[in-house]
Amino acid sequence: MIKIKDLYKSFDGKPVLKDISFEYRPGECSLIIGASGSGKTVLLKSLVGLVYPDKGEIWYDDKLFTKMNPAQQKEVHKEAGMLFQGSALFDFATVEENVMFPMDFFTDWSYEQKLDRANFCLKRVDILNSNDKYPSELSGGMQKRVGIARAIALNPKYLFCDEPNSGLDPNTSILIDRLIHEITREYNITTVINTHDMNSVLEIGDNIGFIHEGEILWRGNKEDILNSDCRELNGFVFASNMTQRLRKNIGK
Repeated sequence: MIKIKDLYKSFDGKPVLKDISFEYRPGECSLIIGASGSGKTVLLKSLVGLVYPDKGEIWYDDKLFTKMNPAQQKEVHKEAGMLFQGSALFDFATVEENVMFPMDFFTDWSYEQKLDRANFCLKRVDILNSNDKYPSELSGGMQKRVGIARAIALNPKYLFCDEPNSGLDPNTSILIDRLIHEITREYNITTVINTHDMNSVLEIGDNIGFIHEGEILWRGNKEDILNSDCRELNGFVFASNMTQRLRKNIGK
């Protein structure tokens, strides 16, 4: 579990996060949603230690992350996986080498152990017979799958996904959403996803926090969201749906 308590962050005197409190639970896909500039990216970066809040607390289970030194935070990072926007695979490395990278960095496993784990993870995301291929030889959806395989390489307790469907067509996006959801449930991972994709929200939104101008104005799940009386949330949902419809029409 990850707990945020009264998190506050400003840049040049302008508040970006305003006393955010939230819980992310194991076995659930927890989504951070909101318009561009709402603060959701700063929140995700705060959770993984790329941004330091001005005040407030972030707890990983019983460990107070915001009071740790870099060496202590590195130990927490060993228990976390990250799926970056655009997959962020190394172009110069093969699929196999990309998945093995966290193991090279965080473990002293033998090559055979790392290869066995890489093959297990690639099989779990339905990537077969592609170990020696390079990212440029893969489709966008396959690159995302490799990114997920790399993110779960160390069997993480926590998984962070930054716009996992960025650049994917709607059908592939649904497949990636379902894969993330399956892995979250299967391994009881605490998964936090930063997204503006309403299809993802309605597909896998177990625990959703809507951020508007640095504040969480609404929280609930995919069953609740279409019946909300939050004016700002309803505006976001409507705008997102209209944007998706326009993209589909343009693509016809």
